Amino acid sequence: MNRNDLLTLTAIDYTENALGVAKVDGFVVFVNGLMVGESAIVRIEKVTAHHAFGSVTELITPSPERVIPRCPIADQCGGCQLQHMNATHQLAFKKAHVQSLFKRHLDLDIDPIIHGMEDPWFYRNKSQVPFEVTKRSLTYGFYRPRSHDILPFETCFIQSDESNRILRFIADFYERKAIQPTGLKTVLIKKARSSRELMVVLISAKPKLPNQASLVESLLSTFPTIKSIILNVNTRNDNVILGDEYIPLTPQTNITDELNGLRFEISAPSFYQVNPIQAEVLYESALHLAKLTKKDTVLDLYCGIGTIALSAAQKVKSVIGVEIVEAAIDDAKRNAQHNGISNVRWIVGDAGQAVQTLMEERLPIDAVIVDPPRKGLDPLSKQALLTLMPKKIIYVSCDPGTLVRDLKELSEAYTIKAVELTDMFPQTVHVETVCLLSRI
Repeated sequence: MNRNDLLTLTAIDYTENALGVAKVDGFVVFVNGLMVGESAIVRIEKVTAHHAFGSVTELITPSPERVIPRCPIADQCGGCQLQHMNATHQLAFKKAHVQSLFKRHLDLDIDPIIHGMEDPWFYRNKSQVPFEVTKRSLTYGFYRPRSHDILPFETCFIQSDESNRILRFIADFYERKAIQPTGLKTVLIKKARSSRELMVVLISAKPKLPNQASLVESLLSTFPTIKSIILNVNTRNDNVILGDEYIPLTPQTNITDELNGLRFEISAPSFYQVNPIQAEVLYESALHLAKLTKKDTVLDLYCGIGTIALSAAQKVKSVIGVEIVEAAIDDAKRNAQHNGISNVRWIVGDAGQAVQTLMEERLPIDAVIVDPPRKGLDPLSKQALLTLMPKKIIYVSCDPGTLVRDLKELSEAYTIKAVELTDMFPQTVHVETVCLLSRI
């Protein structure tokens, strides 16, 4: 098999990134965009000692579950890997992927519920889009996969419609004035679903943009729901989006949203679930599996701005929220105050430090909720859980691969009692998993 060979192949499985898996005399070929059961003429693009990669040049037998992608650049952008699948097949792919991981790594057969989304479009309440500014041109878009080349777009079909219109407005503003916004690196936009308030963060390598005051005035008059505009100064030349300096360009610097009946302030740097509709479903799933009571004391590791902790606080005796980012704890305290919740204690620090403090206090913990980043639990957190040994652990995961790795290590002391999935990111390969672990 050589590069540029044309082969007729049939997909028999998927990779975790939804590449079709085909075989030629036992040799594996990964084919972008080929669905299970489909046959196609495939051009080989890369060959290694163990496998090859190819792309479809002609579809011979399309799947009945194939659809035309809504986005014209879906096959180039890399952000949406599943737009060629209908909604039912997307959910089936995600469920099968999690089932495969549990079987392969934990030797467990599971049949989890997966909570889909009624309208899986324009759901993201946060977008961050790079701008490329030269002496002669102004372009914005997403980076092509594995490159720093900007792929322009008019409409992103998974971020809010307001985001799309604001990005176009900023580009048009400078083009009309024939001025290049030198220094502009990225535009970050956040939207609160319940209040519809918008925040625009202009990320710049310079402490002021050209025609900045006029841009702010024009944005506010054109988009009345914009409540906060901030200039963030980032002089770094790496992949870090936000710098350390924030310059408010409006009196208001936060926006406010509601989640599960609770009010949350959202600041420029704070983490907040990007799909609040499905975040409510996810948290309800976690709390349903946890079966918490008014007698329970709950520890929430990686608590962020307190979304899960404050949701749980209404159902239990008390909650302890732990987060290593001090600014997030400050947000969490404000959010608790806004919602009149007083049975939550907040600790700034890592999991190991927090658990050591709680053990010294001999405070009994009935349940622990963990919602770590994509890389999963850090070693200190895992050791903290095995030291603390609560009766149950509710593990909320955004990456089933790191989840099963962590579950394998926790399985020396815990059994998996229940698993549920939530489709937080339709059109992409990502899925949220909730696991209930019970002490052996």
